[in-house]
Amino acid sequence: MPGTETISDRPSTAKGRETRRRIVEAAADLMVERGVAAVSLDEVGRITSTSKSQMYHYFTSKDALVTAVVLCVRDRILAFQGDLLVGVRSVDDLQQWADSIVALHRRAPQWSGCPLGTLASELTGETGAGRIDILEAFGSWQLLLHDALARLRDSGSLRADADVERLAIAMLASLEGGLLLSRALQDETPLAVALDAAIGHLRTFAVP
Repeated sequence: MPGTETISDRPSTAKGRETRRRIVEAAADLMVERGVAAVSLDEVGRITSTSKSQMYHYFTSKDALVTAVVLCVRDRILAFQGDLLVGVRSVDDLQQWADSIVALHRRAPQWSGCPLGTLASELTGETGAGRIDILEAFGSWQLLLHDALARLRDSGSLRADADVERLAIAMLASLEGGLLLSRALQDETPLAVALDAAIGHLRTFAVP
């Protein structure tokens, strides 16, 4: 499976695992903020007070670190989205999901966009590190939305003919597009409008 770690990727000691986690978390923050190309192994080592020998012990190349960063960002997003979507039992619950996303980004110091989308803008045109993991991450995110919509359809909240796969794609595309434009304009309006439009389309399949 894409993104599956081998035994050699997992340090054998708790201290080693914590050191690796700390490096990856710091690198993820830097790469999302400044871009993958702008961040080097040496810089991550300096920021995390990790020696060069330790850095290359855990990551044999920058590509290895980039792959770990993509998986880290994926796990952050899926954890957050999973917590929001697991309790969805109605279309109104999905409106609360949308409102929660807008509120999260409104509280941030600036509109930074989607971390996964930011990485994807650099990596999906490449054939190297992270590309397959980016695709898998978006697929997993789409599946969370698909499963939430399938529960609504199976419980009778949505019509039986609702194509939950297409609706999930539409909602994820609205979210990503809204985040991109909100980041460019530093304004929550595009994200809020895009998600409202997606929820409005979903309501056309709601059972009265």
